[in-house]
Amino acid sequence: MALAADARHLITDVWTSVGVVAGLLGVMATGWHWLDPLLAIVVALNILREGVHLLHESTRGLMDEALDADSLAQVQAVLDSFGDPEAVRFDHIVSRTAGQRRFVDLHMHMPASWTLRRAAALRASVEQALMQAVPGLRARIELLPSDVEAHFNDREEPA
Repeated sequence: MALAADARHLITDVWTSVGVVAGLLGVMATGWHWLDPLLAIVVALNILREGVHLLHESTRGLMDEALDADSLAQVQAVLDSFGDPEAVRFDHIVSRTAGQRRFVDLHMHMPASWTLRRAAALRASVEQALMQAVPGLRARIELLPSDVEAHFNDREEPA
């Protein structure tokens, strides 16, 4: 990221120098004195545009983001292939990308009568399928019985 920012900075310096030279030569060749300030404004706008772009890109590099739409569609397709509304369902799907790493967290609900061995085997199969469908993905699946719902932000306010 630092090298890309440095390269953009260098290119901006090149265009700034080209704009200054073009302004001076343009005024000398045509006598249009308004040409130099016009080119200076164009150069300043280019510097501002590049600065905003660098700020945006550096902020993106520091912040986590959700998976892209294609990866999310692949995750959903894998989950749909394992889901059986009568036996298994998935919810609370949360994804993020941190640098080159991708993560997905979700709940997998199954019948309470299942053994832990059966539930863990299915979870391992789902995790493997997710990681094969989306390269670099790390999946974390919480197992829950079908009759349990996990609720977030449902705490009661103290009186």
